[in-house]
Amino acid sequence: MNSLGTKVALVDDSPVIRNGIQEILELWGYKIVLTAINGKDLLRQLTTVNAPDICITDLNMPVMNGFETIAALKEKWPGIKIIAFSMTNNPCEEIRALQVGAHAFVSKTDSIIELQKVLQDMQQPAGI
Repeated sequence: MNSLGTKVALVDDSPVIRNGIQEILELWGYKIVLTAINGKDLLRQLTTVNAPDICITDLNMPVMNGFETIAALKEKWPGIKIIAFSMTNNPCEEIRALQVGAHAFVSKTDSIIELQKVLQDMQQPAGI
């Protein structure tokens, strides 16, 4: 699947993770249009001009956590696909993230290939 042109926003309070994932996604051909340190920062920056196709958000962040971020995106920006991205591999967190509106959950402890597969799946037209 060709990732070129797919716009992505990254939300994570850890600069190491945010910058590392950004570099990997750019190598895969994704265009990073926004990076934010928490949900409030994301919503402050988000406009119709820089709106991503996909948002990858951490769940455990100060100020505005990932669950709140997902809910706000679903309400205000329903066209953005959301990947919940968490250090914990807690099934309860995964279920909660999906219930509030995430399209997928990827643990940061999984292989980076798992994130790549989820991103590719999100680019498939419906019904394929």
